[in-house]
Amino acid sequence: MSQNAPIPPLNALKAFRSVGRHLGFSIAAEELHVTPAAISQQIKNLEAILGVVLFHRNGRETQLTEAGQILLPGIEKGFNELENAVRVCRAHGDSSYISCNTVGAFAARWLVPRLPNWTERHPKVDVRISTTSEWVTFDRQDIDLAVRLSTGQEDGLQTELLQVEKIVTLCSPSILGQDPPLRKPEDLINHQLIHFAPTNGRINTRWADWLELTEIDSVDPNRGIFLSNGMAALNAAIAGQGIVLAPKTLASDDLERGTLVVPFDIELPTDFAWYVIAPSENMERPEIRAFKEWLISEAKMNDKG
Repeated sequence: MSQNAPIPPLNALKAFRSVGRHLGFSIAAEELHVTPAAISQQIKNLEAILGVVLFHRNGRETQLTEAGQILLPGIEKGFNELENAVRVCRAHGDSSYISCNTVGAFAARWLVPRLPNWTERHPKVDVRISTTSEWVTFDRQDIDLAVRLSTGQEDGLQTELLQVEKIVTLCSPSILGQDPPLRKPEDLINHQLIHFAPTNGRINTRWADWLELTEIDSVDPNRGIFLSNGMAALNAAIAGQGIVLAPKTLASDDLERGTLVVPFDIELPTDFAWYVIAPSENMERPEIRAFKEWLISEAKMNDKG
């Protein structure tokens, strides 16, 4: 190919980048939301344009050829610079906004109720909140920062502690005085357990482990209501449907209002806490730094409360 030959189509390069990173056509198709056949066609077109073979395919195994190994680092670097340039350009647009990603329960129970405080201080900076249980891919999802449960060790990302988490028992105060009452852990045998099992599996909210910690074997840990949605689990507890084992942060406002109480002081240990997470370059934007600092100040006020 001559030095003045046009650059191959962006979609073909994007397909090559994804297949090269994952060494799999099906995974690349899932990542780019197209069919494996479409990915295969893009790779064939790119190989025809470049005049080289980029992958060896042997059954389910995919390997880069020598030419593919030469091409991939440059394509990765090019896309990273392109995506960063787009982010910087958007940051200097007429409409200033911050895109924040978190899980649905944290958004609904903690973040959204506090947003008026941010808007009052920063009326010209909008906040766009997206929610997902999957881990964030900052360079492909147009996300500025995320709030997630983490150990604080995330490769290539800047993390800052927002809120220490505690896994506690939660229920409506009306349950405490029911007949039969709920006064000690052994009384759980007479009440319904609400099981909250997060789909991302990052925290342990298993009743079996809590009961083992309390050395109680008279309560069946496999009975009750099973929910994967944190908001649904907390709403069930507020409605008096049983006792849930869940992150205390998600219930902080309910505990303050008195719609939920912690019946027992026994906590299930966890290594996870809520962190503000972002690529280091994103923190160069003043409004993102300000939003991160505001989040931390709100968390400190929550602790004092």
